[in-house]
Amino acid sequence: MDLKKRLIRTIILSCFGLALGAAIAGLSVLMDKADSNDTGTPSMMATSIGGPYTLIDMDGKTRTDKDYAGLYKIIYFGFASCPAVCPTELQKIATAITALPAEQQKRIQPLFITIDPERDTPKILKSYVALFLPNMVGLTGSVAQIDAVKNAYKIYAAKVPDGTNTNDYTMDHSSFIYVVAPSGQIITMFKTGDNAAKITEFLKSLP
Repeated sequence: MDLKKRLIRTIILSCFGLALGAAIAGLSVLMDKADSNDTGTPSMMATSIGGPYTLIDMDGKTRTDKDYAGLYKIIYFGFASCPAVCPTELQKIATAITALPAEQQKRIQPLFITIDPERDTPKILKSYVALFLPNMVGLTGSVAQIDAVKNAYKIYAAKVPDGTNTNDYTMDHSSFIYVVAPSGQIITMFKTGDNAAKITEFLKSLP
C-alpha cells in the first residue's frame, strides 16, 4: 500500500474512531442518568432509545417488535463476520440467560440484529446465532430497515475498508446489550465491561 493510500486509510479510521467515541459518550450519559434515577419515573434512556421496527428473521419471515410483545428481550447489534467483540458479547448473553431458572428463561427472547445487511443473509444469521442459544433469533432486512432500527436504538455502525477491494470491509460499531421490557420500553443497557454474572443478577430481579 503506497503512502497516499495509507494516509487515506488513517484519516478514515480516525474519523470512525471519533464518531464511535461520540456515540459511546452519548449513550454513557444516558446510562448514567438512568442509573441515578431512583424516583420510579421513566428514565431519559427509556424514553429516548428504542421503538417499533420491521425486519426479516433468519427464516425469511417479516418480523416486527410486536411479535415479541409479552416477553423480555435482550437485544444485541453486530455482524456475523465480527472477529471478536460480537461473539464475546453473544456468549456473555448466552451464559447469563442459561444461568437463570428454566421458567425464567422462557420469558426472555434474545435477539441479534445485524448492522451488515448486505452480507448477513437470513441463512448466514441462522447458522451464526445457533452457535450461542437455540432460541436466539437473528434479524436482518433492507439497508433502509436496518438504518431505521439503528437510529431508533442509537447504534453507531460504519464500514471500514479492509484492503483495496471495495467489497472487503469490516464494521466499526457500538457494543451495548439492551434489556427491553414486555411493553417494549428499554429497561437498562450493559456495556462490554459488564460480565455475565452482572447480567444474570439483573435478570433475576425482573418481576
